[in-house]
This record gives sequence, structure tokens and C-alpha cells, in this order.
Amino acid sequence: MPELPEVERFKNFVDRTSLHQKIAFAKLAETDRLFDISAKDLIHILEGNEFEDTYRHGKFLFIRLKRKGYLMLHFGMTGELYYRDPDEKSPKVYVLLIRFENGRNFLFADSRGFGMIAWVHSIEEFIKKRGYGEDALLIDQDSFIRLFRKRRVAIKTALMNQNIIAGIGNEFSDAILFQTKIHPLSNSGKLTIDQFTDIFHAMKKILKESVSHDADRNKLNHYFLLNQRQAGLACPRCEGKTEWQTIGGRSSYFCPSCQKSYQ
Repeated sequence: MPELPEVERFKNFVDRTSLHQKIAFAKLAETDRLFDISAKDLIHILEGNEFEDTYRHGKFLFIRLKRKGYLMLHFGMTGELYYRDPDEKSPKVYVLLIRFENGRNFLFADSRGFGMIAWVHSIEEFIKKRGYGEDALLIDQDSFIRLFRKRRVAIKTALMNQNIIAGIGNEFSDAILFQTKIHPLSNSGKLTIDQFTDIFHAMKKILKESVSHDADRNKLNHYFLLNQRQAGLACPRCEGKTEWQTIGGRSSYFCPSCQKSYQ
């Protein structure tokens, strides 16, 4: 599932390929992915318009239009972007196709169908209205600790809660907690300030490095549990083996031997 580093990669992709080109044609293949706007209105806004620049907040990508607001993309579990010549092989299942006047196609594909598209007038209003937290790369240490100390849920569940901080999902939360030797079921309200400080710094380090590598997991193998997500693996830090458990409705992996639980 695309998390903050993947969405940052999408942002860079749009910046590199698709800015300042007039949109000749737009087509929505699946209108049930829209919210707060009709397909007719969105196409009317897009056609004849241009992408000016991009902004990311958590797992949301906002593409500023030359005329009138922002195109918002949320990538669900399998969302991906493409920029192709018409004769190049393109995904058969796509949600949105945009053809620029230069003949190139910009596609938002999503095979599993959880991605969403919207048009928003103001990013700030969109975030505030839906109660999303501050971006995980932008939040400061004091704010992070203050937000998490008052929670009384599993620390993994809190880290994935986009209303607390935006951008962290299932896989990165496991990696962060493994690095800090904290069991994902630990009660957030039972952790110390020093432990939250460790979580904060691990979060920043992993996310920043992931962004610097365009979310290429092959370059992040030293962050155990980003790629090796299965039970029964030998822990690289102790003599234990990884276990699997559903936490917050998500498949979670951890080493119970060296990740201590705090309840």
C-alpha cells in the first residue's frame, strides 16, 4: 500500500513529467472513485487546464491546476501513475486518463479499486474538514510526543491513524517499531518520553531515507520488516523469530523476543 515515501515518489514523477502541458482530453473510467464532485464537472475543470505544481500531505497528492483549485489523488492499496506515448503499453485498468496536447497520456491506475479522486478548492480546508493530522515528515518532536502520550491504544494503531499524523501505514509502522524495540501492541499511554523520542527519530530517519531512494525497497533492506514480511524469520538482532498478528485490522510483523510490550 502506498505510504508517505511512495506518494512523495508520485509527486516527483508528476513534477518531472507532466507540468505546464495543456490538457486536451480527460476520461474517467470509474466514476465511483470520485467524491465531492461529479465526473462531468471534473472533466470540465481538467480539459483545457494545466498542471502547475504539486503538494503532498500524508498519503494525499495534490496537483495544483493553472485554473481553479487542485486535483487530489489518493492511491488506496495499489494506485500507480504512468506517463506514456499512446502506442506504449499502458495498464488495462485505469481510473483516470489525461491526454496532453503533446500526445502523451497521464494515467492513474488502481487495480484493486481503493483509490480516490477529488477536486478541492483549498488544501488547508480539505485537511481540516476531514481531521487529518500533521504530515509525518513535518511534525516536530514536542508535538509528536504530546499527541501520542494521551492515546490509550496500541502504538502501532496510533502510528497508522491518519488523524493523529498523516503518512504512516502498515509496513512503515512495523519498521519503525522494530528499530525502537517496542512491541506494536504496547499501550501508547504507557510509553515514556524517551521511548517516544526514539520512535520520533526512527520515523524521521526511515521516512527521509525512503524518500531519498524514491521508496525503492531494494535499497532499504537494512530496515528489517520493510521487505521481509513473514512469520518465522530469524531476527537479525537477537535469537528470536518473527511473528504475525492482526493489529488495528492490519497484518503486523514483529519480533516478540526483542520488542518489549508495555501495558
